[in-house]
This record gives sequence, structure tokens and C-alpha cells, in this order.
Amino acid sequence: MEGIDKIKEKILEEANQQACSIIDKAEKEADEIIKNAEEKAAGKKSQEAEKARMEAENKKSRIIAAAHMETRKRKLKAKQEMIDEAFNKAVNKLSTMPEDQYIDILANMAVQAITTGTEEIILPDKDRNKFGKKLIDAVNKKLKGKGVAGKVSLSEESKNITSGFIIKSGNIEINNSFESLIRMERDNLEPEVVKILFPGVS
Repeated sequence: MEGIDKIKEKILEEANQQACSIIDKAEKEADEIIKNAEEKAAGKKSQEAEKARMEAENKKSRIIAAAHMETRKRKLKAKQEMIDEAFNKAVNKLSTMPEDQYIDILANMAVQAITTGTEEIILPDKDRNKFGKKLIDAVNKKLKGKGVAGKVSLSEESKNITSGFIIKSGNIEINNSFESLIRMERDNLEPEVVKILFPGVS
């Protein structure tokens, strides 16, 4: 989590600096409004002076409230960027694990998704060239161990995925790329990610 912590620290530090700057500017502007109102009210009847002062105070409150709202928006944006980065790092970590471990995970995923044992597996170009045959051999071996026809083949097709694989059977494709799986599960995973990144924040 060291890399995430550094990103978290940097983004929140920047957001806090922006927040302080916005609020400071808003308060100075609001104080200037009140000062001008008091100067204009000088010499007027007390009722008119009080009215001018109240109008200035109300305007100050609106300016500061708007500044706080903008600050919250910036902080939420910073947190969302951190959450996005955490998910991106998760995909990257999965796809850069040791090759044998990666192949074993892909093979187990494929066996769970395969129904006939004659499907094709589409890999990212880099993976197909690097260990495509090794993966197919592992998948077919596992399938035969389950009593399923081990005739899965490696497709020569290319798809816009960076990790995981796509299973193809005729015109049907099942996307098992890591980015797709995490995207589908993000709503379920995000609350836990938030707890890890922002402990103590509800």
C-alpha cells in the first residue's frame, strides 16, 4: 500500500491547499463587502445602516458557503481519483504477477467458465506470444481431469484487453479480462476500498 499512500497523501495535500486558498479568498472578499457596506452606511440613519450591514453579512455567508461547497467538491474529486488509481493498480498487480502463478489463475478461471471444452481462448497479444500454448495445455489438462473434452484452442484474434482472457464459442464471447471483471464488481468492492484508503471516514 506504500504507493497508494503516497498518491493519497499527495492528492489530499493538494486538495487541502486548494481548499484553504478558496476559503481564505472568499473570507477576504466577504470582509471587504462588509467593510464597504459599513462605510456606505456611515452617517445614515441607524435603521438603514443596520439593513446594509445585514445584507453584507448575508452576502458574506453565501460566499463562504459556496467556497465550502467548492472545497468539498474538490476533495471528493481527489478521493475518486485515488479510488480509480487503486482499482487500476489492482489490475496491474494481477497482470504482472509471476508467470506460473498467473497462468494457473487464468487456467482455473477458464475451466470455471468453459462449458463444452471446445471453446477458443483469446488473449492479449503480449500474453498469447509469451505463454499462450502453455496456458492452453494447462486448461485442457484441468478439463480432462474433470471429465470434460480438453479441446480448447488458442485464438489468433486480437481484442482490446490488457489482461485476463476472452472465451469464444461460435458467436458468443465471454469477457474474462481483469479490467472487465473488476469493473463489473466495482460497486461491490468500492465500499471496502474506501475503508482501506480512508479509515475512519464513513
